[in-house]
Amino acid sequence: MLYFGPMSDDPSLPDPNSLQSVIGALLFASDRPLSVDDLRATLRQGPLEAFAQTSPRQIQGYLADIAATLARSDLGLRLCEEDGRFSLRTVPEAAPWVRALTKAAPPQRLSRAGLETLAIIAYRQPISRAEIESVRGVSADHTIRALMELNLIRTVGRSELPGRPFLYGTTTTFLEHFGLRSLEELIASDGRSVDGAADLGL
Repeated sequence: MLYFGPMSDDPSLPDPNSLQSVIGALLFASDRPLSVDDLRATLRQGPLEAFAQTSPRQIQGYLADIAATLARSDLGLRLCEEDGRFSLRTVPEAAPWVRALTKAAPPQRLSRAGLETLAIIAYRQPISRAEIESVRGVSADHTIRALMELNLIRTVGRSELPGRPFLYGTTTTFLEHFGLRSLEELIASDGRSVDGAADLGL
């Protein structure tokens, strides 16, 4: 979770805006999401001793400031958190132009069967194919393969039942697409649900 409390008044620390700029630059330059520990470890490698002493709580405070600044601005960027890792992402509204620039494939659309299966897995994971089919009443083989190809679900283990069937769960890509930090936020207060999803801008 992001920390929204006051910053430290410790005079030994660098100017907050200066350190915030460094953290923002690290998020921009990284090719993967960064955790607070990742950021702290990198700050320790830099030339300023004061930066090396920055605590996890202070880094969380700077991340909160970056998120708030981006939310107020019109830069087309936002700070995303997934499983405790942070990254800078373009806003969904800019997706058509970003895809045009990057020559990315157009968004794929899930069938109703795909959405239903994804919802079942998301809310009941870890879950086996037989359990999915028991809920839906039809074969789920094709749909499960399609969801795995989209990297929305993955195998997370095996059941203890005879035959030890695979168990399925959602992925980080699933969290990212639906704007969730963790599975605990799956049922959000604003009523978001995977049942209402359609276009997958992957």
